Amino acid sequence: MQIIHRLCTIQLVVLSFSFLLPSGLRGEGVTREEFVAMLEAAHPVFNKERLASDILAAERKGLRGVADWNLSSSLSYSREEPTLALTGPERTDAWSFQAGVTKQLWGSGGQFSVTNVFTRSTSQIAPSPFLPAYPGTFYDNSLEVQYSHPLLKNRGGVLTRLPFTLKSYDIDVAGIEAEERIEDFLADALLRYLDWVYLEEQQRIARERLELSEKELVRTQRKYDAYLVDSTDVIRASDAVNIWKQNLGLIQSGLGAVRRELSVLLQEPRLGEREPHFDLYSLSMLPTLTEARQELVETSRILHVLRLRKEQLGVSGDGARHASRPDLSLVGAVALKNGDEAFAKAFEAKKTDAALGLQLQVPLENTSARADIERNRLQLLQIDYEADDVRLSLESSLASLHEQLVQLERVLALNREQIASAELRTREEMALYEKGRGDLTFVIMSRDSEEAARLTYAENAVNYQKLWVRYQALLDKLYEPVTFQ
Repeated sequence: MQIIHRLCTIQLVVLSFSFLLPSGLRGEGVTREEFVAMLEAAHPVFNKERLASDILAAERKGLRGVADWNLSSSLSYSREEPTLALTGPERTDAWSFQAGVTKQLWGSGGQFSVTNVFTRSTSQIAPSPFLPAYPGTFYDNSLEVQYSHPLLKNRGGVLTRLPFTLKSYDIDVAGIEAEERIEDFLADALLRYLDWVYLEEQQRIARERLELSEKELVRTQRKYDAYLVDSTDVIRASDAVNIWKQNLGLIQSGLGAVRRELSVLLQEPRLGEREPHFDLYSLSMLPTLTEARQELVETSRILHVLRLRKEQLGVSGDGARHASRPDLSLVGAVALKNGDEAFAKAFEAKKTDAALGLQLQVPLENTSARADIERNRLQLLQIDYEADDVRLSLESSLASLHEQLVQLERVLALNREQIASAELRTREEMALYEKGRGDLTFVIMSRDSEEAARLTYAENAVNYQKLWVRYQALLDKLYEPVTFQ
């Protein structure tokens, strides 16, 4: 029985010791980096956003189809009866089969085609001693190769490749905008993580204060039992215990809600068994406002998107100017052909045709092209104004965040001084009370003041950390993206 009693006593001591362990020692701590990694692995928003550029890349791949080989064919039948047949056939029946391939050349914008035409014709002609013999069935075959090369409009294949080139900018912009949306989501999640850190710190402070109140209640009860203090001190000590139990209960209620929220967000059911591992009171190295502004202009995703859009409009404007040019093309063609009464001999290439020429088509008014050029000019002007607007808005937000961080650093330093002063006052009040020259009320008030200073310090610290998250998000340094295709 004594052994069992000792074992039970040891277990109670261990349980009590584990309850009194500092924050982070009862379970494996979740650092900020681990929290981000868990979030990225569990939440679908990351993969969803990363698919945005892949979808546009698939669309861009389809635009290369303009340079695919195109096969065409036709089969036709014709019957001809002349109104006056003096020297020709009275009737001609013909079957014709045509097949060919066409390709738009990606590099030059020219068009290349190969066409084969095979015809079988049957003629009916009245016999005449005055006319030479006329074949009844005749086969004709022709193989033609033709190439058209643009000299003005679409020279170098600019218009052929224009949709593909413009889509490339859309892909880059989609990737950057996806990064921005991921960073916004991550910033919101980190703010909830900081709420978790803050509530854990509040719980630690409240527990420490509750333990001190309970110890003080035990000491006061002993003094009362020894007739050293009256019952009023016992009531005051008991009230202090009840007040901090209530405070701790409210804190734990909020903490449980945040834990459940983050558990669902991270898809980690056992998150409630762990604690955040984050130094709430650490301060970051804040650059000067001038350095931060320069970094903002260089690294801002939004400004980079506007620069890409401006480049895209420049390319689109070049395309509009190309489209406004006259359509002048150099056309060359070569044909190998033959005809015969014998089917096989029709495929012998005995005759050659060749042609070379220029084709010109000039739009007299060119209204659409001129309107596209003017629209492009106005869009370029508009995007310059938009870039200035966005830059000023970002710099304004940056200046505000920078000033708040600077001021909070000073406030946190004052909080530390206030905590040190409150601790000193508590020791002095305790010393006076122990000597019988003080009042328990002042001891309780001093301890409450000390804990209030600690809670204020924690609140200001979490506000600083949240401002730092927003500051990093504004400079696009919060999220390190995976390389987009």
